[in-house]
Amino acid sequence: MEDWVEVRNCAWLHEAQFLGSVLDSAGIEWLIPNEYTIGVHPGFVPAIGGIRLLVHAKDLEQAREILDGSEEAPPQLIDG
Repeated sequence: MEDWVEVRNCAWLHEAQFLGSVLDSAGIEWLIPNEYTIGVHPGFVPAIGGIRLLVHAKDLEQAREILDGSEEAPPQLIDG
């Protein structure tokens, strides 16, 4: 775990998982410690300091850029 650093701290598990999927699309490995515990007992989130989304230290800057860009991107319209 020494190589992992926090890129985001979320209030909701689904939010952290969504951001993780954004990182997946860029080929960045990510981890949510205590993911299964939080899924079963969401009331533990405040006690553990939020839901931490971690990436490898070498990927931190790229992950921040990607996540910052995804939060600012306008929604895409789908014709249909």
